[in-house]
Amino acid sequence: MLISSSLLLMAAAAVVAAPTEDITPEKRILRVPFEKVARPNGHRLIKRDPFQTSLYNDDGSQYLINVNIGTPPQSFSVALDTGSADLWVPGTNCPNNICPYAKFDQTKSSTFNATNQQFGIVYGSGSANGTYVQDTVSVAGATVSNQQFGLVTTTKDILTQQGSLGGGIGSSPSVSQNSSTVSDGIFGLGYPQLTASTSDGGSVYNPFVFNLVSQKVISDPVFSIYLNSASATGNSGEIIFGGVDQSKYSGDLAYMPVAGLTSGSSNPLDTIFGNSGNSQVYAYWMVYGQGFTVTNGISTPNISMSSTFPVILDTGTTLTYLPAKVAQQIALSVASQNDIALDSSAGVYVIGCDVANSNAEIQIQFSTSDKPSSTPITFNVPVSQLVIPLDTTSASTASQCIFGIAPSSTGSLSTSSNLYLVGDSMLRSAYMVFDMGQNRVGLAAANGVGGSVNGNSGSSSSSSSAASTMSSPVVSSVIVASAILAFMFM
Repeated sequence: MLISSSLLLMAAAAVVAAPTEDITPEKRILRVPFEKVARPNGHRLIKRDPFQTSLYNDDGSQYLINVNIGTPPQSFSVALDTGSADLWVPGTNCPNNICPYAKFDQTKSSTFNATNQQFGIVYGSGSANGTYVQDTVSVAGATVSNQQFGLVTTTKDILTQQGSLGGGIGSSPSVSQNSSTVSDGIFGLGYPQLTASTSDGGSVYNPFVFNLVSQKVISDPVFSIYLNSASATGNSGEIIFGGVDQSKYSGDLAYMPVAGLTSGSSNPLDTIFGNSGNSQVYAYWMVYGQGFTVTNGISTPNISMSSTFPVILDTGTTLTYLPAKVAQQIALSVASQNDIALDSSAGVYVIGCDVANSNAEIQIQFSTSDKPSSTPITFNVPVSQLVIPLDTTSASTASQCIFGIAPSSTGSLSTSSNLYLVGDSMLRSAYMVFDMGQNRVGLAAANGVGGSVNGNSGSSSSSSSAASTMSSPVVSSVIVASAILAFMFM
């Protein structure tokens, strides 16, 4: 996730009417399934039908998409991130000791153009710096010409060549990743206003997903994401550019307006969709929250607010981050004080692994405007999906677990203490539709995971829900293991 304090401070009070149209997939769609497999011999490409390729589920901590850049194409596996907007990969002059394995060689591309514009991106933990360039970029055969992206020359605490996860939270030492799952860079899906160029006062440019629309590669200006449970294997999830997959969710999609910002330039696609009079400014995929509650827990807190608050939906962050008081109330409502403790140096809750057997559910209430609604959209996530094992692949056999919700104001994260950010730990329970044309987000209950939206539960037919299991490196202490989170918070 890209952390921009200036954009977070600008977050929004503008009224945005919730559109009522349904998204209907047109002919030009891009379907990209997730896959959780070993990659012993580099990137894996599986063609199943036009515009389809495999995505790699890296043990539930990040979701990788295969991207080809240049002519002839050079292949990269990059982390899918709705919390940032820039695509970047390492350049050939990126030193070996600070950059991932794959590097883009501009001398081999006949369509390469240099811009000489520098950029720097600061994430929740770590940073990347380099130069903007332009070249042909394609995903699953869908091609955008003259796409602006970053060639990184230096990185810090993020995507290192050794695959170390670490350093950004507290003083915990780093923990090595499985070397077969190294990410080459980051693939941002946020609005143009969120790019590092715009945030630094430069010119606005269209990220890849917005250029898919402006260059008419896809017909419908939407993309949809199905993550599936952290333990799912094989083609366990997918992203579709230009449509939705109704077999991946149950019930109806419930739409919420994107929360706008108060200054800056408007969405460059407004003129394409006839929204030239739109005064809203959009950056994050951010919606309006209005409260939380817990059902079937040790206690049943009803955490309601007098006004709405912005909630960022971020596939580039593994955990969910809430203000400390909110996170604490929720944590103590699902586990006794003897079964949960805050590791303040790591900024996470250590939780008893047996809490995965709980029937409790955590509910977030979303408003359909910038004012609290009397009939909010409700999103329920089973606590069983939020108990993350550290020393085995299942909470049922693990001796160390952490909670999938953490306080945003603990540790050394460069975030606001009032940050509401919903990461993969909760997003896996939802099928998500991001509508660039109407500036809205749709949620429905993801099949195979166990959550619900507006009372509609996802079916178990898509894949095994396998509550609270995920593969992760074996570690010897909670403090060491929590260094994983430094890499997760993108």
